[in-house]
Amino acid sequence: MELSKLLEKQVFCVLDTETTGLSPRSGDRIVEIAIYKIDLSNGYRLSDKYVKLINPERYIPLSVSKIHGIYDYHVEKAPKFYEICESFLEFIGSNILVIQNAPFDLSFLNNELRLCSHLSLENEIIDTISMSWKVFKGHTRHNLDTICQRLNINTEVQRHRAEGDVIITAEAFIKMRDILITKT
Repeated sequence: MELSKLLEKQVFCVLDTETTGLSPRSGDRIVEIAIYKIDLSNGYRLSDKYVKLINPERYIPLSVSKIHGIYDYHVEKAPKFYEICESFLEFIGSNILVIQNAPFDLSFLNNELRLCSHLSLENEIIDTISMSWKVFKGHTRHNLDTICQRLNINTEVQRHRAEGDVIITAEAFIKMRDILITKT
């Protein structure tokens, strides 16, 4: 579906993951997932949230733990993805997923779903990087920090943790959505 049509919807699930590395093909797995369900039908409000640490069933490299702050001891007693798979799918339902750098998170989510004998996600996706390209034409950088700086969003949240990144991604999405809707 075209972005302008997607932006007319009222409920969005803003999602982020933290992982053991950069590639599910290399065996990297999800260690944390956060989703904020935003309902725009009655102003901008958080209608529900889903935040979970996940046992990746493998060690988290120290170099990666130093980035997101999640160490093996944080996830050793956390549920494995297959244990939260159904509640995750139920939470997002058929809502539009809003993700910063969507191909990265989707590769991990679809890998986890495959390991649970599920099909890939079929939800419509809005990548905030793509939105940023439309809002900030002529700019070449569209990482989350840069987008937030351009939109004057306070990034003093727990960055590189799934929930902290979801908070600022949601704010960036709402501001860019407003800009794009008023342009049309």
